[in-house]
Amino acid sequence: MLVRPTAVLLVSCAAFAAGGLVGAAPASAGTSCVPPPVAHRGDSARAPENTLPAFRKALGVGARRVELDVRFTMGDVPVVMHDPTVDRTTNGTGEVSAMTLEQVRALDAGSWFGRAYRGTKVPTLYEALSVAKGRGAGVMVELKTLPTASQLAQFLDRVRRLAMARSVVVTSFDGPTLTAVRQAAPDLRTAIIDNPRYRRAASVLQYGRTYVVNTASVTENRAASWRRAGIAVRPWTVDTVKGWRRMAFDKADAVVTNRPAAYLSWARSRCR
Repeated sequence: MLVRPTAVLLVSCAAFAAGGLVGAAPASAGTSCVPPPVAHRGDSARAPENTLPAFRKALGVGARRVELDVRFTMGDVPVVMHDPTVDRTTNGTGEVSAMTLEQVRALDAGSWFGRAYRGTKVPTLYEALSVAKGRGAGVMVELKTLPTASQLAQFLDRVRRLAMARSVVVTSFDGPTLTAVRQAAPDLRTAIIDNPRYRRAASVLQYGRTYVVNTASVTENRAASWRRAGIAVRPWTVDTVKGWRRMAFDKADAVVTNRPAAYLSWARSRCR
């Protein structure tokens, strides 16, 4: 996504059918009156985005869904990185696709955020999924590029090896990317991301039963129409109390946020 979850699960049958997680952890006490959070790039407000510390922080405060971005190294290894280059979030420079895994792993992906994170590595997809699996969490994985056959095979291998097919939702802004995933792995859940546009239910359903829609495009009526079609609505990225209140009013199924700790604190207070 372009912006810098136990998350509470909505326990209705409709939520599970529309993309809820099988085998996920129970809801946090006193927070079930609002949608659960999805930790955008981990707890990216309190740790360097898309790193293991960010994911651990999010899960440590009670989130049970995290979101991350995947690109591929020169050897087609899936690593967790948002940008096409490593320049913004590491001490290196260059395109991820032009670097070997060893070169990417040699970078410092934490110092830019704070001294305490000096030496933090760019995680592989396998490492990030392993952290989520250890906490019983679900993962929204955004594929940032249309994968080659080799890249897609390696991506699916990581998901299969960890037996996380039922805990992962593959997302993308790109329809052909989702089509490729659905053809190669019909059992995986997929979701289209939109910004700033929104689409009608029939268009969403071409790509899956979860919709990652820009928060500015969500209204009560639109959200209701998507839910009637069996679509789980996950607005992104919502970082203010005003926005959280609006998404609760519009009955979103989950809220993608950079501030999962603050969100859960607000949720517990609201649902008291």
